[in-house]
Amino acid sequence: MKRLVTAVACIVGLAIIGVATAGALPSRGVFIAGQSLAGVRLGDTMDQVKQRLGPKYVQCGSQCADPTWLFTYRAGEPLGMAVRFQKKKVVAVFTLGTPTGWKSSKGLKLFDPIATVYQYYTPNGEVRCVGFDALTISNPAGTSAVYAAAGVVYGFALVVPGMTVCQ
Repeated sequence: MKRLVTAVACIVGLAIIGVATAGALPSRGVFIAGQSLAGVRLGDTMDQVKQRLGPKYVQCGSQCADPTWLFTYRAGEPLGMAVRFQKKKVVAVFTLGTPTGWKSSKGLKLFDPIATVYQYYTPNGEVRCVGFDALTISNPAGTSAVYAAAGVVYGFALVVPGMTVCQ
């Protein structure tokens, strides 16, 4: 009986820890080109995004054409990631600022020299955005982008086919 009580206590304790740590902006997000950014995928629902990143976001105002959630580390500091929705599904996910420690699954890190991108990926396009450039890797599922500014990797993005990477 004592073992059963101990086992139940451990399971409850692990469940509590899981609830406490689940659903938060990761301190070191991972970009998987063509698949996800910090676990968020194109086509995810709003509920799935809340499960992965938690409920602590700010809704982008009138400057955003579609509902866009901004997940930041500190209120008022534009550092983290954003998720854009159409019909309650993710159509774009991208970094905000250059969150320290974020990298691609292949090892490309934010702040790496932009030439490093070519060691890991074969971009098939380049888009000039206001204040930064985007090296793009397109496929039928969408476009992955590595943002570059001042000669370094500035951020990552995924967008659905036909949508601009200049978010």
